[in-house]
Amino acid sequence: MSLNFHAESGSSLWIQNLVNGRSGLCIRAKHALFCDSSPFQKIEVFDTYTFGTVLCLGGTIVNTEKDSFAYNEMIVHPAMLMHKKPERVCIIGGGDGGCLREVLKYSDVKSVVVVEIDEMVKTTVEKFFPVLAKGFKDSRTEIVYDDGYHFLKTDKSTFDVIIVDSFDPGGPVASLETADFHRVVSTRLSEDGIAVFQTDSPTIKRDTLRRAIQSVSPFFKYKKTYLCSLRSFPEGICSFLICSNKEEILGNFDKERYKPIVKHCNYYNEDLHVGAFLLPQHIKKLLKG
Repeated sequence: MSLNFHAESGSSLWIQNLVNGRSGLCIRAKHALFCDSSPFQKIEVFDTYTFGTVLCLGGTIVNTEKDSFAYNEMIVHPAMLMHKKPERVCIIGGGDGGCLREVLKYSDVKSVVVVEIDEMVKTTVEKFFPVLAKGFKDSRTEIVYDDGYHFLKTDKSTFDVIIVDSFDPGGPVASLETADFHRVVSTRLSEDGIAVFQTDSPTIKRDTLRRAIQSVSPFFKYKKTYLCSLRSFPEGICSFLICSNKEEILGNFDKERYKPIVKHCNYYNEDLHVGAFLLPQHIKKLLKG
């Protein structure tokens, strides 16, 4: 993806978040709040009219003040409530703090390891998205600055839930798109463990989802695609792939643990938990190859 800027009416900007230079999203910004480059990528923050504060990493919109709650809730809660009791969680690429915030809503979670390759992402979020950054100060949180693939390959810990919040396969986390990474994830899950992978837009980047399913298939008995509506995402829809070494987990849903969680959600609920796995016909055809 790439960002382009067009000045209009003085200091106003149109942020064009394009996929392959062909299609994408335009957001009008009031002004830039921050722009710098880390050893890994360009990091930008904008104040916009419709999405509030927006975080861009390497030319991709990865967080908006107004709608990223939907993404964070949907990448986290289905897996957390399909597992019988997730105590140890690993978030790969969680430097924006959004997934961490959702995971920490569960009182039975004892530890969360956040693996982020770029420390500047965390420091930027702490400055411009303080609500998201609160989880970094939680005593259950451990932050590791490393490539997610390298961390899981060298650290022998196992986790009940592994969330792979990868946003750009062409960026500094390209190793998270390999078959061997998916293999390593499967070996780092506990017996009842569940893994979740973000698989991009199922319409504008169809090959990403198809390749992900092909890549995980040798290592997981169970794999299922689900969707989330998200205005700031290309074509307004994001897909996720949930995987397990169990034969079947879709019917698992802990209603007792759900009740206190849903009170603090703005998007996720029990109906969406079921409906997210109901796919339109064109995506079903895509998954069948």
